[in-house]
Amino acid sequence: MTDHLRTVRNEPPPNGRPHVFRMERSAFTLIELLVVIAIIAILAAMLLPALSKAKDRSLGIACLSNTKQIALAFTMYAGDNNDFFPSPQRWWTSAVTKNAHGFLSGSEWFIGTSAANWAPNSPAPMMVNQLPNNRVWVCPKRRRGLDYPSEPGEWDPSITGFLSYGFNDLDVFGAVDASGQMQNAKPFKASSVSRPSDLIALSDTSGSVSPVGSATAAAWLDSVWSGMSGPAPIPVANGYNDRLQTSFARHNNRVNIIYVDAHAAPSLPSSLTWGQFYGVFTPGTPCPNSYGSVMSDAPISSTAYDNQQWSTAAE
Repeated sequence: MTDHLRTVRNEPPPNGRPHVFRMERSAFTLIELLVVIAIIAILAAMLLPALSKAKDRSLGIACLSNTKQIALAFTMYAGDNNDFFPSPQRWWTSAVTKNAHGFLSGSEWFIGTSAANWAPNSPAPMMVNQLPNNRVWVCPKRRRGLDYPSEPGEWDPSITGFLSYGFNDLDVFGAVDASGQMQNAKPFKASSVSRPSDLIALSDTSGSVSPVGSATAAAWLDSVWSGMSGPAPIPVANGYNDRLQTSFARHNNRVNIIYVDAHAAPSLPSSLTWGQFYGVFTPGTPCPNSYGSVMSDAPISSTAYDNQQWSTAAE
């Protein structure tokens, strides 16, 4: 029968007692099925945002774990080198770079075209003996440095030449002269800093990796970055705000920051001041950059930019 309820007739028992009829349910009605689907959809709509936030939190924690390992690495490096932090001889060099596969790569790891002339172009390769592996330099959410345009596959920054974390070249891994121009690396000791728990050493960083030859120099937080980034009217995406203030794939709008005393913590970009990069903690002090100066107690960004990203495409 096609009715929702069908009648089933039992055969009479041998004792001749009267027939007994019972009713059986054959299936859900269309209305009942739609109700169930609606309930599942409502539950999914309630759970998916929570699951997404939980995943984002876990990626943020994993990134923070990376930063703590990097902090431990430069601390151990300093312990083995008379308290000096790792710094290449030159703070930055623009040059064609080829990796161990013979392909063009970024220059945030080495510069040079073969093992015969490779040289560190950032402090990252100088800490390989203090870190478990090179993928520590890749944020698990941003994934910058995991791949690159020159060949398919997933690698690490020693091959791609790109990093997910940038170095404070304004005072820690580099230096700025009175005119705001970058100087080659200076000897830096944590013991020479008055407020190591406030002075920034590294941070999450972001930027284009394509084309390889003219990719964003995201690993260097220098006096050019200081002069070309900040709140509006400086654009969200101009190649400089991209590095930190409006970086891609932040963690609940926050960036993970490593301080000179080796502790790491998330922060809104608008909560950071220029003095924390220059090591200048007297309010109202001008800090020189390549285009003028910024004030020591001025925030590096605005709250309006805290939820802005220079791009939403994977790097």
